[in-house]
Amino acid sequence: MKRKIAYIDDSDLNLEAWGEFLRGDFEVDCFQRAKSFLKSYPQRQYEAILVDLHMPEMNGFEVYETLVQHPQYNGCPILIVSSDTSEEARVKSFELGAVDFIDRTLSVEQIIARVNAKIQFFKKHRSIIEFENLKIDLTKLKVFISGNEVQMTFIEIKFLTHILRYYPEALPKEKVIDYIWGNAVVMDNTIYTHIFNLNSKFEKWPYEIRIIKGQNLIELVERKES
Repeated sequence: MKRKIAYIDDSDLNLEAWGEFLRGDFEVDCFQRAKSFLKSYPQRQYEAILVDLHMPEMNGFEVYETLVQHPQYNGCPILIVSSDTSEEARVKSFELGAVDFIDRTLSVEQIIARVNAKIQFFKKHRSIIEFENLKIDLTKLKVFISGNEVQMTFIEIKFLTHILRYYPEALPKEKVIDYIWGNAVVMDNTIYTHIFNLNSKFEKWPYEIRIIKGQNLIELVERKES
């Protein structure tokens, strides 16, 4: 499954061109009006947001300031996009807290690489992880489904967090073991037991963890309806 991002730009041409090349790597929601994006934001989960700097209704700085104060903002990277390469525009972007300033003259490959890098950094370092109706507070070591706390061990939280941070990638079993247990010898049955216990605790979550047979890969997939 592709990572979900939003792109806000008042230009029809930019929306069409950028939407087309971004969809090669991401699931993209495009918005021509900033207020339309902000209105729909609470119903969506984005891993990155790209916003044009110069727009008539709200400029990129105003969108950024409104978004970060939103009670449901998940801390995902916000990247300012513009052909305005003045030092003033760049400095203000970073002073506000935008994680990157993307010059429209960059190649498609450079843009994709920078967006992916910001998403990966965000997923590795955030203290709150939200995915659909699941919320993990890594500061308090608490996990919630639809607002209700789920009792979990430290190992289970660590296991689940590691899988979510790399989603939608499937992880080698050895990489998961190394992250959670280090150099300890861990039997396959231990892994299977943790996966079974996690899936049992999250029956009201539309995802489950599974091992890809014959490949020693662990992945997060949508739960099949029985």
